[in-house]
Amino acid sequence: MTPDPSRNLLVVIGALWLLHAVDLIELEAAVVLPAVLAVVGIALIIGSFGGSHSGLVVFGAFLTVAVVAAAVTPLDSWRGGVGDRRHQVNTEAELAPEYRLGIGDLRLDLRDLDLTSPRAVTASVGAGTIRIVLPRDLAVTIDASVGAGEIDLLGERSEGLAVTRTFESPGFTESEVTLSLTIDVSAGEIEVTR
Repeated sequence: MTPDPSRNLLVVIGALWLLHAVDLIELEAAVVLPAVLAVVGIALIIGSFGGSHSGLVVFGAFLTVAVVAAAVTPLDSWRGGVGDRRHQVNTEAELAPEYRLGIGDLRLDLRDLDLTSPRAVTASVGAGTIRIVLPRDLAVTIDASVGAGEIDLLGERSEGLAVTRTFESPGFTESEVTLSLTIDVSAGEIEVTR
């Protein structure tokens, strides 16, 4: 009896997901997609002795498109892993200078953040969504860009390809305590609210 290559592929994908879920490894799309495509290719070669595997061929074709998309997107866009990340930041010590995600939903809740000095934060997602909630009275400047998708900065919406938006709070330059945000999504959505 010949082993089913598609079953072996599912075992590999499941094992990788499990290792990521328990934080033993961090999956990055720029590494995972080509590796899975290689496994599909090997499975097709091994499985060719046992007959047709049209489902695996179709999966490999779609995976090839995903690998090409990952290859033409800037490498930094896909760093940070895969999945959903939620960060509740209340103190200046908890605020990181950079938040990154390869594919998924990045939520940064700053509504209770208490700053004592100016800070700059960069947030980026390769494919997915960035949602940021700002404190009501903090002076902010925002530079946001989306390769393909939508930006909603405090209720002002823009969508399309190569979309950029900026915002500066009134009195930002005179404020002693400020937050400067640089937000980038290659494909997806940016939403900033107060």
